[in-house]
Amino acid sequence: MNDYASTHAPRVSAGLSALCIAVSAALPGVSLAQDTLLEEITVTAQKREQSELEVPMTLDVFSAKDIEETGALNLIDMQDFIPGFEMGSNPTQASITIRGVSSVNISTGGDPSVATFYDEIYVPRAATTASFTDLQRVEVLKGPQGTLYGRNAAAGVVSMVPNRPGAEDTGFIRNRVGNYGLFRAELMGNTAISENFFLRANLLSNRRDGYLSNSVPGGTDPGKQNNIAARISALWQISDRTDLQVSYDYDQVDNAARGAVGLSPWAACPTDPRCSDILNDVIGGEETRDMWAANAKLNHEINDDWSVKFIGGYRTFDTINRQDEDGTAEIDRYLDTDNIENSDITYSELQFAFNNDRINLVFGANYSKEDVRQVIPVNTNANSVIRLVTSQIVADLESPGGALEQAFGPGATVEAVLGFPIDHLWDPVQMAGFLALQGIAVTPEEVVLTGDALYDLTAQSIPGGLFFGPSFAGTPWSEIYFNEGDFTNWGIYGDVDFQLTDRWNVLFGLRYSNDEKTFSWRNPPNTFTQFRPGIPDIIFVPNPLYPEARSGTLTASDDWDKVSGRAVARFQMTDSSQVFASYSTGYIAGGYDSLNVATSDNPLRPQESENIELGIKGDFANDRLRLQLALFSLDIEGRQRTVDSRPPGTPNPIPTINIGDQTNEGVEVVIDWLPTDSIRVGFITTWRDSEATWDEFYDANGDLRNDTSGSTTDTDYTVTLGWAPDISRGSLDIRVDYIFNENTSELDEFSIIDATQFPGFYEDRTDLNARIAWTSDDGTWNAALWGKNLLDQNLLGGISDISILFGTPFTSVGAPITYGLEFGFNF
Repeated sequence: MNDYASTHAPRVSAGLSALCIAVSAALPGVSLAQDTLLEEITVTAQKREQSELEVPMTLDVFSAKDIEETGALNLIDMQDFIPGFEMGSNPTQASITIRGVSSVNISTGGDPSVATFYDEIYVPRAATTASFTDLQRVEVLKGPQGTLYGRNAAAGVVSMVPNRPGAEDTGFIRNRVGNYGLFRAELMGNTAISENFFLRANLLSNRRDGYLSNSVPGGTDPGKQNNIAARISALWQISDRTDLQVSYDYDQVDNAARGAVGLSPWAACPTDPRCSDILNDVIGGEETRDMWAANAKLNHEINDDWSVKFIGGYRTFDTINRQDEDGTAEIDRYLDTDNIENSDITYSELQFAFNNDRINLVFGANYSKEDVRQVIPVNTNANSVIRLVTSQIVADLESPGGALEQAFGPGATVEAVLGFPIDHLWDPVQMAGFLALQGIAVTPEEVVLTGDALYDLTAQSIPGGLFFGPSFAGTPWSEIYFNEGDFTNWGIYGDVDFQLTDRWNVLFGLRYSNDEKTFSWRNPPNTFTQFRPGIPDIIFVPNPLYPEARSGTLTASDDWDKVSGRAVARFQMTDSSQVFASYSTGYIAGGYDSLNVATSDNPLRPQESENIELGIKGDFANDRLRLQLALFSLDIEGRQRTVDSRPPGTPNPIPTINIGDQTNEGVEVVIDWLPTDSIRVGFITTWRDSEATWDEFYDANGDLRNDTSGSTTDTDYTVTLGWAPDISRGSLDIRVDYIFNENTSELDEFSIIDATQFPGFYEDRTDLNARIAWTSDDGTWNAALWGKNLLDQNLLGGISDISILFGTPFTSVGAPITYGLEFGFNF
């Protein structure tokens, strides 16, 4: 489906005015300025080259034209134009969702529910947001694809297909500028070195300033982007039947850390989180990724019916994602987290194909090996730890049957007894008041004079050992997990398409997959123990049943295997339309939770999916109306999700993998319509009903929950209008996108705050994007004026409660209106 999206750039008022004047002067009438037929794209979704209309599955294609018109930089930017497809916003921890099934985004010991491939080679989660450098298209396959794609294709597959080198000498230069300092430049060149050796190279640079203002001195502004990506590939036509392609990709991300928009009294704008000012004091905040890959593909036609292909590749990356978790600049409410990953993965596949008038067969085998290293630090300081300890001390004093009730009667509080609250015992007045409650008469001045000696003496009567004096003010406190994994996957598969009659086809496929995983945990004592040996952790509280993780390294190994398959019946109604019915299964191996050492004995169970689907797709109304309609029922056993959990004895919630069973039933619709030769209308939407039963877990408040949840997808749709009026010089293409996402979220009964007190929560999303593009008659020059979020809606995200004990919840804010210009030169 074509997208008509937008993105706007800088305040180049003279340039904008000139473009608008040129456009208005060139609009004498309306006639055909583009092909009247809907574009038909060749895809390889079934590991065979086919028209997208011939593939008997729900398949969405995001073409090179779509990438150009929407200004998409990576998969995150295309989610509004693919029904049932969603993508997280963090480049290094983005979780892909298809048909309501997503995957955990923190643990390297688990696997995603959606498999992602780049140039036919599997890529891990942190690599899925590779920049769109010279891509030909992106294919999104819905439903389990275990037969052809194997590992982690339980909910679907995303396949990014770059352009191959060709025999023509060609290239382009493109530039995109906009507000917030946006500057994007892309260069591509393709040349024939000889009559059978071709070279293609691409370079992309993208920079943008942040759109939120961080008032902390030296702090970076969230939304800041800095990306560099490059690709070079060579194609050697060894003979008429054999060719070899080799390629090298490089991708660097150096973005600002995700912004934490505070919702507490200590935030930059306590009553209006949409004010565009924030306070994020994270030390060394950043989101970065350095990645490169080398791939090779050898194709050989054995004869007119048989062919063979070998694919091999290696990819490595390093990521850092250190971000603020409190949304304030308060030194005694400080919390940040980091996720550091390193991955090396090799992938190879040998594929055979047979094709004659009746049979189209693909079979082969694949092997992959991945070595991962993950470091997960949580960072705070001594000031914040004492605030946490103080809150626990006060809670104990005020608890039923506690010291205050015994001395002053039921309902007695510290503030009622002393005349002031106690929230931080490094305050001399509060420390003196606390001691007074113990029957010890000390003045605030004496607290100051005695210093740490008084605190050390008091610590002897406070259980837990977490009490020390103010001489440690500003001392960092870090708790950390180290994980390493060694994962091996191999599989064999076969898939055959039988043409029974001129109109009927049946397809059958099977795959056997085998996964072996070795995973380790190391959770050393917190860094403050160098000053106070033996002082306990407050976040990553060690599990006493697994002392190896504390004193050394805890290691676990396991293996899983599964046979998955598909059966499809396809009826060709006309030369350009079909109906199909399919049954398919998918599989994700079991695994381990990076932050839960107990999974060493009880690994995450495998995720298995079954999907039944009915669909119709094709061109109708004299090839002016393209329709894709799918009805599906997707059952998943062992579905994984991430929850913030605070088990008993744990002061603060941590991300934990929770397992359950889920059923999703729904419908997806994609319509592309040409009502006239110069007007194009696009419409996408999805409806989905979900029911899930989850294993019991402790929520962020420490309450044991046994969830059985049900939900109906909000009303989401995208409408695209395109107009190609005839002009005297060149061609014009006007595109407008309207994106609507209904927010039907119910108030979270477990939230620590009432979100309705803040403007912007639970608002529907209404985005309006537009683009006006001009191309010269010979296609050499082009220019465009574009805008994104033209209604300037500042949407708020969900509420994070990871810093619940500091009383500092936070949210996120979407990007504001952006606008700008594009220029291009093709040669």
